[in-house]
Amino acid sequence: MDHDGAINIEDVKRLLRHDRNTASPLKGNGDFRSEECIELLKQADIVVTNPPFSLFREYVAQLVEYDKKFLILGNQNAITYKEIFKLIKENKLWLGYDNGGTKWFQVPDDYDILTESRKKIVNGIKYFSMGSIVWFTNLDTKKRHEELILYKKYSPKEYPKYENYNAIEVPRYVDIPKDYNGVM
Repeated sequence: MDHDGAINIEDVKRLLRHDRNTASPLKGNGDFRSEECIELLKQADIVVTNPPFSLFREYVAQLVEYDKKFLILGNQNAITYKEIFKLIKENKLWLGYDNGGTKWFQVPDDYDILTESRKKIVNGIKYFSMGSIVWFTNLDTKKRHEELILYKKYSPKEYPKYENYNAIEVPRYVDIPKDYNGVM
């Protein structure tokens, strides 16, 4: 460990090699729904992972079922899934911190990336960008409690009402009018 107060990949490698936190291969296929993985989940205090996006709803449901704290990566569009939106509405899940910009993931050398703009090689290590990726969590953050300062005023021209529902269209959260109390 370099004793700088931060945990980096070299610190993690050392912990896995030398301390009681040793890596051991799974006996099964690693499916998060398997008995073996569920037993590991039960032992976890916090889950930090990149679950299969195609099974995102099911994975989050499992974390909630076992009452786990988590920080997981997912496609930002997952907020529109009824199961995920319900958890957001119930204050059981929210978006984590975002450093902005593109998220790069290390991939095996033989991983085929067809789009040049979505790949890069740094020091001989291949990376792939997946765009629209955000952190989902139920860990409390200071940012989550910051007051949203609204500055725009309502005008019927700028905020049209829907024809089939009594609500106004607000395209971005920063455009929420400070003086409108109806449904948006």
